[in-house]
Amino acid sequence: MIVSSGVGKVLMGLLDYFNRLAIIHLPDREDRLRALIKELSACGIDIKDPKVVIPHAPMPATANGFRSRGVYGNLLSHLEILETAYKDGLETVWTIEDDAIFSKRFRLQQAQIARYLRENEWDLCFIGHSGGKEIPNSPTGLLRYSGPFIWAHSYAVHRRIMPRLIEFIRRSSEREEGHPEGGKIYIDAAYFFFRQFNPEVVSIVSSPCLSIQKGSQSSLNARKIYDRMFGIRSLATLAREIRDECWRQGWLSICGPQNVLSDSFKVTSPPPQVWPTDVKVSAGKAGSTSISW
Repeated sequence: MIVSSGVGKVLMGLLDYFNRLAIIHLPDREDRLRALIKELSACGIDIKDPKVVIPHAPMPATANGFRSRGVYGNLLSHLEILETAYKDGLETVWTIEDDAIFSKRFRLQQAQIARYLRENEWDLCFIGHSGGKEIPNSPTGLLRYSGPFIWAHSYAVHRRIMPRLIEFIRRSSEREEGHPEGGKIYIDAAYFFFRQFNPEVVSIVSSPCLSIQKGSQSSLNARKIYDRMFGIRSLATLAREIRDECWRQGWLSICGPQNVLSDSFKVTSPPPQVWPTDVKVSAGKAGSTSISW
C-alpha cells in the first residue's frame, strides 16, 4: 500500500509496516465483510493482499461462564490471532474486527503513524477505541495512555509482549467472574486489566480516535427490538449509515460507553502523554500544526 504525500514523496502505509492484518469475522455476517472490504479499500488496503488473513472463527459449544457464547468466542478469536502470530515468528500483528470503520483523517495520517511506530519502541497500539474526555487530542495524532477505555476492534501488538499478553488473556478466561484481575470478561476489558497490571507496557492510542465500531446489529449479544422488526430495522440501518458517514468526515464526535468501571476499582495509570516524545510540534499558519523529527 503506497500513500502519496501530495508533494511527490512516496510514503508507506500501515499494512506495509505490520507483518499481518487479521480480520475477525463470523461467516454468517457477510454484510459486515462486504462493508469492511469497502472500508479498507478507501484506506488503500486490498483484502486480497497476502498479509491479510481471515482466520477461522471459534464457535464454542457453551458460554463457559462468560456473558454469552459470542463474548467467549470473540475472546478466543483475539487470543488465537496472537498465538498464531507468535508461533509464526511475526514481529507485529494488526487485528481488526469486521465492524471497524475508519475516519478520513486515518486515510491521510496512516503513513505518518507507520513511521512513528517503525522508529520508536511500542507494545500496544489502539488505532480504534471508545474515546472520551480523558483522552485529549494530540498534536502528533498519538498518545501514550494506559487508562480506561473500551473497544478492541482495531489494534496492533508487538512481539515483545505477546507471551505475557497471551498468558494474561488465557488466565482471564479461566478466572471466575468478578476476580480482581479480571475473569470471564470481554476482550477489551482484558486489555484494560493487562495495561493496568503492566504499567511499563508502552500502550499507544490514536488521538483523535481514527476508528470506531460501525453502527450495526451486535454479534455478541441478543438483538435489539428495532433489529427484529422489519420496518423499523430498515430505518435503524439508514440512521446508522448516516451516523457512520458523518463520523468518517469529522462532522460528528462519537464516544463509546464511559464510566464502565466499578466505583471500587482504583485506576493507577498515569495521565496521557504525547507520543513520540521526541517529535517537535510547532504552530503553523492559520492554526495549523507542523511536525518535524
